[in-house]
Order: sequence, then structure tokens, then C-alpha cells
Amino acid sequence: MIVRTAERRLLSGIAIGAAVVLLAILILTFAWLAPASAADALEVQALAVEAPVVPMVFPLEKRVAWTDTFGAARSGGRTHEGNDIMVPKMTPLLAVVDGTLDWMNLTGDLSSYNSQPYYNILLRGDDGNDYFYIHMNNDTPGTDDGAGGVKYAYAPGLTKGTHVTAGQLIGWAGDSGNAEDVGSHLHFELHLGGYKNPVDPYASLMAAPLFGSDTGGDPGPGGQLDPGMPHFSDVGSDDWFFQDLTMVYALGIVKGFSDGGFHPYDQVSRAQFAAFMARAFAPELIEAAPSSPTFADVSDSYWGYGEIEAAAAAGLVRGTGDGTHFSPEAPMTRAQMAAMLCRALGLDEQVAAAAATPVTESQVFEDVAQDYWAAPEISAAYVAGLVSGGTDGFYRPEDSTKRAHAAAVIARALRLREDGAGS
Repeated sequence: MIVRTAERRLLSGIAIGAAVVLLAILILTFAWLAPASAADALEVQALAVEAPVVPMVFPLEKRVAWTDTFGAARSGGRTHEGNDIMVPKMTPLLAVVDGTLDWMNLTGDLSSYNSQPYYNILLRGDDGNDYFYIHMNNDTPGTDDGAGGVKYAYAPGLTKGTHVTAGQLIGWAGDSGNAEDVGSHLHFELHLGGYKNPVDPYASLMAAPLFGSDTGGDPGPGGQLDPGMPHFSDVGSDDWFFQDLTMVYALGIVKGFSDGGFHPYDQVSRAQFAAFMARAFAPELIEAAPSSPTFADVSDSYWGYGEIEAAAAAGLVRGTGDGTHFSPEAPMTRAQMAAMLCRALGLDEQVAAAAATPVTESQVFEDVAQDYWAAPEISAAYVAGLVSGGTDGFYRPEDSTKRAHAAAVIARALRLREDGAGS
């Protein structure tokens, strides 16, 4: 893929310099006023660098939604120093500013975490800040073999010391390092004034325009999460599911109706929920649907054929009865919903543990007996924070899933998957 290099500088050196100087003044001011205790000093430091908006372009060619996990707890007593943006392997990564490349693994050195090659880039910005790209691709395309080498991690011709411009292709996203077990993503860090001064990059990323866009007409990735984004006639910003709906709508997982509404409390069919799950967890499989249908009642002319086949191929859904049919128009039950969520997140161990727990300890809901077919999945999904019951202690596993609930649980699942991403 050929990615355009910048035809114009999107960053004003004067503006950046002024911003850095102003920020330095603020930091020195807070340092002068710093209280004696270590805890208070840390609090002052956090205030001094709270959510600065640094001019940059977005590190991807397209907009995506992600969750701000800066400061989240990580193994070994660490805290997360960046934002994890979940994207497929080989997603192009762009330089966010003009700068010089450093910390490139050009000899295939192995990670101490799993003895596989890891690939990162530290972009030392001309603006005086450092930008860290972690978990770049280490696989041969289409595999998870860890044998892709430098050519599938870094863009051709790049080496340590190469000067790049904002918007230039520098490499591809992947799962190297400690992301092998959690999914491909870009871990992006912003260090003000140079490395090891991490600040939350979320505000800067949200404000960043796509490369090549007219800044006056492109609100940047933040625009897709604008509180007024969905504009559904039957959904308000005070609805309990609004933020979840905004997230999955922005990702193209759910859509509205021609009448301008979302119909949040309409029931969801098995076909509709399978489509939501495929768009969320197996989008790359939708266009690769087989010519021969998997299920006897879902022909290749059915509106959701590609999504249902993708969900089946990814192991998210199963057939009904003897497994040869899917029953696409049947209501999606709350029990089936919990089971699909567990499959999507790979909660097999949690499901097995719930199944093995004595009945007196495992019955989370009064109306879900231990011998109910989906009791372990419902328990595991509840413990993971994906589903909940009513205030009366009932889950109502056979009730149909509503569109608002579907949007909410899928958003929770995506956040849970992202929170589990490597550092």
C-alpha cells in the first residue's frame, strides 16, 4: 500500500513551540508550589500535565473508536502509559508529527515476555515530544507465526535516524510483545518534552484530524463520539444506554431505521444479533463468506448471510436443533446472548469454573438453575460485568434481547477486550 507523504505541514512550528513553552511554564509553576508529601506531589504533577492537546495527525488512515485506558492497572504493579487502539493486523500506522525514528528492532531481537520478535518505534518529534508506537506486526500476513520479520513491521526504507513527515507510513499494527494473547492493536504513548514523561494521549488523539483532510471540514476522530452523534428520534443523551450506543454506532456495528429511530426496545432476532457480533468481533470474515451455506435456512441471498457465516466461522454462533438450521428470524434470548458474549471473549475457563462450582455458590440468579443449559455462561458473563439481572434477582434467560441491551453488552464486551490488552 502506498500512503501519501505530507504535501503540507499540518503542524505549525511556531504554534507548537509556544505550546511547549507554555506547558513548561505551567509545570515549573506547579513544581514551585509542590507540597511536601509524595502523594500530593504526584497529584500536582498530574494537574500540571492534565490532558494537553498536542497538535498531530491521527496515527491511522481511518477513524476508529477506543477507550481511554491511560493509568489503568497492569501486571507487576505498573500503570498503563498509553491508549490501546484495537485494529486488525497490518493496519497502516502513520507518523503523527514530523520527526526522527528511533528504537527500531531491525535485527529481530526477541521479547523477554514470549521469546518472539517484538517491534516498536519511538518517533522523536521535531516539536520536542516523543511518540511511542508499541506492538507492531511480527507475523507473516494471514498468520500468527511470529515470523514476519522487519519487512512486515516497518515501512520499506526506514531505519533508525530516518526523518519522516506527518502522515507518512511508518509500519503496521500487530500483536508483538505482550499483546500476543490479547489481540492486535496500536499501543500509542505521548511523552511531553521527551521520553519518560508520559501523559494521557486521549485528548490529542481525539482532536487529531485524519491525514490529508481539510481541518476545517474534518472534526477528527473525536467527532464520531460527539454526544449528539446518533441523532435518533427515539434516543436521548440521558438514556442509560446512550454512550454504549454511540460507541457501537460509530463503529458501524448497529444502524438505525429509515424513520429516523433506533427502536431501542424492539426485540432482536438471532440474525440481527449475529450481524452485530460479526461486525464487532469478526469483520474481516464478512466478505469471505463461503458460496455454500452453513445453515439450511440461511441462503446466500439472505440479507445477513455474510454476517451469519462470519459469526459461525469465528465460533460466535451455533445452529439450533441438530445444528443444521440457524432460525435467523427467531428472537435472540438473553441466555443465547450471554453464551455468544462468552465465546467472543474466550471465557472458556470462566464458564468451566462456573459449571464446576457447587450449586449453592454458583446460582447467581433465582431463575437460572445450575442445570439450565446456559447457566455457566450466564454466570461467567455476569462476573465479567457483561450482563446483569433485575432488582428482583431474576435474569429472565428466555426473554428476548432488546436492541438497547444488545448495543450495551457489545460495547461492554469491546471495552473488556480492550482493557485486557497488553501494555
